Amino acid sequence: MEDYIIIVNKIEELQTIGDVAGIEELLGKARRAIIGGNDVLLVRINAAGEQEVFDTLRNEADFELYRERVMKYM
Repeated sequence: MEDYIIIVNKIEELQTIGDVAGIEELLGKARRAIIGGNDVLLVRINAAGEQEVFDTLRNEADFELYRERVMKYM
C-alpha cells in the first residue's frame, strides 16, 4: 500500500463549514493507513497549486495528537 495523503487545505475547509462527518471520514482513512503500517503525509497546496509536504505521521500516537488538534476547532 501507499502512504495516505491528507490535504490540509481540505481539513481547514471542512472546519470552516463545520463538517464533522467529513473530517471524521478523512481521519478514519488516515488511521487505517497507519494501522496498516503506512505513513500519513500532511500536505498543503500553495498558491501556485504545488503540493508541499510539511509533516509526516508515522504512528498512532502522532496521529492522535494531530486528530486532537483538528477536532479542537469543531
